[in-house]
Amino acid sequence: MNTSSQHNIASLVTLATSVLPQAATGNVNGATIDRFVHNMALSCVLHQVAGASSGAPTAISLSAKLQHSPDGTTWTDYTAPGGAAVAATSALSAINTEASVSIDLASAYRYIRAVSLLTLTGGTTPTLLTATDVVLGGEPLDPAA
Repeated sequence: MNTSSQHNIASLVTLATSVLPQAATGNVNGATIDRFVHNMALSCVLHQVAGASSGAPTAISLSAKLQHSPDGTTWTDYTAPGGAAVAATSALSAINTEASVSIDLASAYRYIRAVSLLTLTGGTTPTLLTATDVVLGGEPLDPAA
């Protein structure tokens, strides 16, 4: 990494919003992210945000997990190399909070997406403002000439 790139983080990472900001009532499948368009990034940070709620829920549980697909249509939960569990954030239980997790994408298929996992208990037609971003980085190096 050179000094110039240290002062230009945009040259090192790409931000993709998979689950657009919305008032959710349950689980939300995010938009497809094509890793090929992002130089087959080898890692990412999965970032989940819980905003304000409405409908007075008495309990909130929100997390995000990463799924991958060879064709952009058939999805499975992604487990990082050497990992025993699905790549996911810790669960949030309060409004206006956020959680992130770093994920090794070395064995991921070409297409990835975030899935927000939301459970709201109690209240009257409760919703939670939520969004999920994926920050991609760690592009493969060009072979030496």
